Amino acid sequence: MAPARRSEPAPGRWWRTVRTSFWLGWQIESNWTDPFLFAVYSIARPLGGVMILVVMFVVVAGGREGPLLDFFVVGSAFWAFVVAGMQGMATGLLDDREHWHTMRAIYIAPMPFEAYVVGRALARLAASAAATVVTLAVGWLALGVEIEVSTFGGLYVVATAVLGLVGVLALGFLVLSMAISVSGEAWRMPEAVGAALYLLCGVVFPITVLPPALGTLAALLPLTWWLEALRRGLLGPGAMRSFPWADDATVLGLLAVTTLAAVGLGALVFRAAERRARQLGMLDAESAY
Repeated sequence: MAPARRSEPAPGRWWRTVRTSFWLGWQIESNWTDPFLFAVYSIARPLGGVMILVVMFVVVAGGREGPLLDFFVVGSAFWAFVVAGMQGMATGLLDDREHWHTMRAIYIAPMPFEAYVVGRALARLAASAAATVVTLAVGWLALGVEIEVSTFGGLYVVATAVLGLVGVLALGFLVLSMAISVSGEAWRMPEAVGAALYLLCGVVFPITVLPPALGTLAALLPLTWWLEALRRGLLGPGAMRSFPWADDATVLGLLAVTTLAAVGLGALVFRAAERRARQLGMLDAESAY
């Protein structure tokens, strides 16, 4: 039976835990150097990776391919949030367990453990926000990406961003569930999941090019609908689409449905994995990796 602190916490208790763990995560992410160098590193590293991919794209395509390059740049820019939120949730816990050796103290502390994990993930999301903004700005100013945000498009993007953030965190709990159940190669697992989703969710090409079975699987993931909705809000009617049969309202509705399903599934799987790891003594088992 789960301990008493696992019961549904009050919003104030959740907020205090998320706020404190966010501050802790931000210190871990940023206090290794001075603020200026941290800002340069946070922007230059992901931006450099995206620009390498853009050059490869242009060379392979033989020149700019209009909507396809726009599709590619927007997807790559926002994928930084997925890496930071979904993978970062698992790697943050692994840091506590393997590097800082504080997992046992954190777990038995009188706070909602789930709220602590969410706060750490939000710190990584905040650190990646600048890279996304800069990538979009470079795409617009230097690569000719046609970003068109009307009043309606701005509201659409805001609603999409909120739902997408929840979906990323929900999938992060699924990845975290696998991480706490693995003691040997747990460091590799989040990266492997992220790489698979990178190809599956329509980051660099529409999912219409996938085999039917993979296309159906992609349509079940909130990240796929999130990227589709972001492109429609930022690029307007001329955006290349992974779901040409769906209008904007349908895409947003399906994003909400798949996000809600991911939240429910993530909560169930995480509680089951947490209980199993605690029973087997794996929750704070260090692999000395």
